[in-house]
Amino acid sequence: MRLVKVIRHGQITLPAEFRKALNLKEGSYLQAELEGDRIILKPVLLIEKRQAIQKLLGLLDEVQSRTEGVSEEEVERDVMEAIQEIRGGKGNG
Repeated sequence: MRLVKVIRHGQITLPAEFRKALNLKEGSYLQAELEGDRIILKPVLLIEKRQAIQKLLGLLDEVQSRTEGVSEEEVERDVMEAIQEIRGGKGNG
């Protein structure tokens, strides 16, 4: 366990080996959570809204091209089966 000092404005410096292991660079974002008496920091990746929309539209085009000739009912059934599988087959939903 590494000791980290809190300086002005609540700032801390993460040890270099942590930054390297998690590929953290200046400007990287971390999600901070408080769990009891612990602070949990998790790296997160943020993308611009425009990029996210473009990526989503690309994925939707890919899905649409793969489902040509498949009825809406078949797609809905497959989605419901996938949801049930994720939920542990409990039949919720």
